[in-house]
Amino acid sequence: MKIVTIASALCFALALPLANAGKSHDRDHENRHHRAHHERNHDKHFSKRTREEAFGLQLLEDINPDPHIVEINLEAREDYVEMVPGVPSKVYTYNGTVPGPLIRGTVGDTLIIHFTNNLPEPTTIHWHGLRLPADMDGASVAQNPIQPGETFTYQYELKEASLFWYHPHVRSNEQVEKGLAGALLVSEKKHKLDKRIRKVKQKVLVLDDVLLDENGQVEEAFTGSPKEVLLKKINGRTGNTLLVNGRQMPTMYVKSGEPIRWRMVNIANTRFMRVVVPGHKLTRIGGDGGLIETPIKDMDDVFLVPGQRADVMFIPKGKPGSELIVYWKDTARGRHSIDIVDMPMDGGMGMGMGGGMMGMNGKMVVMGDDEMDGNYPDIPLMRIVFKKGHKHAKKLKLPEHLRTIEPIDVTGAAETTLKFGHSMPMPDGSIKFLINGKTFNEVTSHDAPDAQVGEKQVWNLVNMTGGDHPFHLHGFFFQVLETIYKDKDGNVLEVVPASQVENVDMVNLPRRPGMRGSVSVTRIAIDFSPAEGLTGDDIEANGGVAVIENADLEMGVRGRSGGWQFHCHILEHADTGMMSFVEVFK
Repeated sequence: MKIVTIASALCFALALPLANAGKSHDRDHENRHHRAHHERNHDKHFSKRTREEAFGLQLLEDINPDPHIVEINLEAREDYVEMVPGVPSKVYTYNGTVPGPLIRGTVGDTLIIHFTNNLPEPTTIHWHGLRLPADMDGASVAQNPIQPGETFTYQYELKEASLFWYHPHVRSNEQVEKGLAGALLVSEKKHKLDKRIRKVKQKVLVLDDVLLDENGQVEEAFTGSPKEVLLKKINGRTGNTLLVNGRQMPTMYVKSGEPIRWRMVNIANTRFMRVVVPGHKLTRIGGDGGLIETPIKDMDDVFLVPGQRADVMFIPKGKPGSELIVYWKDTARGRHSIDIVDMPMDGGMGMGMGGGMMGMNGKMVVMGDDEMDGNYPDIPLMRIVFKKGHKHAKKLKLPEHLRTIEPIDVTGAAETTLKFGHSMPMPDGSIKFLINGKTFNEVTSHDAPDAQVGEKQVWNLVNMTGGDHPFHLHGFFFQVLETIYKDKDGNVLEVVPASQVENVDMVNLPRRPGMRGSVSVTRIAIDFSPAEGLTGDDIEANGGVAVIENADLEMGVRGRSGGWQFHCHILEHADTGMMSFVEVFK
């Protein structure tokens, strides 16, 4: 199959406004007027610094006067939004915007979200990365789906400072692609954060892509020929339109020499984000779980798999009035090529991963390596414009030690092995993604790993496939220990230890190092203890979907969750089976 390059896809996306000029003019005008009016009414309640931090994201009014409670109304509904200028796209929105509003709070605050589902289908909200009570997690083993027209109140205390995000956990690959995602920024209490970081201006950057058809509408999942469907399932659905805070090529105004802090999250279904600021070195000070121990300096780029976050700082430098383009760069992640051909007359067929094939009805699938993997053209992501005036900062002034993170003691810890794989692709476009040989729909409580509250475990995450898989665990942070590469005979080829101790909820499981039989093994340490202020009752979750009882917080009734999910965060992989759950018992 001929591969369409990202460059040609970008040309397609840029051509959409011309192809659709003049269509839906009245609806377009009404949509722009509605959004402008909506944003003006919300922005006036916030400080200039807060509005600048949001960088065009909608801000939500806190309806509770208590300074330690953030109470907001959030609605999921269909609406029209211009992801490509001049082309209204029918999408799913939170409060009418894509991405959804930026939710802000401080460690120790109670967050109350009155959520209304006005979509034509069920949905939930998963609070990605947050340590919270199990019945507030919003996953399919934590909560019954919220039906159209129904409401649900999410309520929990904010325990850690970091950038998190929120999205559905019902048909995620469809609902997130259609627009349902947003950022949640939890700040440290002022005295807890060094002023050399606290005083720096920051921007929240929500990175995304979307796959639009020739009419500028979000393409439905798994459409096209069997070959096209298989490519979208195996490689994930890569969009042809890149967005930052819901906009193509937004412009950020900065002063040369003035340090800036970017709080970044990758909400794309599939796209790995490698972000480059030409001529600049970046310093990473944090990630999924907040600040790291020691700044990582002189980075050429920021790398984020889907679902992952980064906290980076740098000093932009340029002449007043000049522009600088920030680019997306490709990353080799084990993309595959697919072809469906007639089987040989003798009926012979082989099976393998990378050059693999499988046949049915006189056809067979031949799977190989995408020769462009890692070499797709750079794509402009956003524009930096240098304002008049400049500062004289020549280098970042940062503390050498940002925080202390205690390593998880795994002495004598029980070990669990989870194998990530997939079935052979079939000529009809079908394929299953698997954990320990089962799709999520096939996993029972008997199959699910379990843990006791307070227990520490080591999980061996084995990638048996030729592609990378971003792994996400709900409800708990973990620490990466090392990644081991083995050949098909089990011999250790390389051991890569973690660079430093860091609390994360995402890790990329690198593809195997060779042909079928070789593997990569990423070892992680997990502490199944509740966050400070939570109890064992809050995080206990077991029994699968059969035991789910929804909370009714207005009546003071807590719900019950059937487990904590984990999965590949390439959403096409998760929704095609690469998902499971861990049961936590008191």
